[in-house]
Amino acid sequence: AIKGTEKKITIDGQEHSIKIPAGANDGTRIRFDEFDVTVDVRPHPKFRRDGYDLFIDHEIDFATAALGGQVKVPTVNQDLKLKIRPGTQSHTLVRLRDEGVPYLRGRGKGDLYVRLIVTVPEKLSKQQKKLLEELRQTL
Repeated sequence: AIKGTEKKITIDGQEHSIKIPAGANDGTRIRFDEFDVTVDVRPHPKFRRDGYDLFIDHEIDFATAALGGQVKVPTVNQDLKLKIRPGTQSHTLVRLRDEGVPYLRGRGKGDLYVRLIVTVPEKLSKQQKKLLEELRQTL
């Protein structure tokens, strides 16, 4: 639905090929000769769609959130490098312009919103515990 595709449908025993335009969504109607086709779009396992915008949750480790760094974030087309600022809090929302769904009629695209989820390790080694205790003492 985001990139557009071609589907074959059968109506009254006749097979028809229909082009689904990029940016189609649930309820999009496509006129075809003597009938209309309504599009139903299956949800994506990673991306959530809201109009022309996409949303994705992306996990980052505690050290990257605290110290900053770069992570690769999946988009519809390819992975992008995203710079993480030092001190990033969990559930921070980052907007990537024009990485969303193409507008059905017209130019441009929606945005991709990346929710950064900071993961905290469940098991730590003795050295990791010691380092975190030292960190706690300085805070």
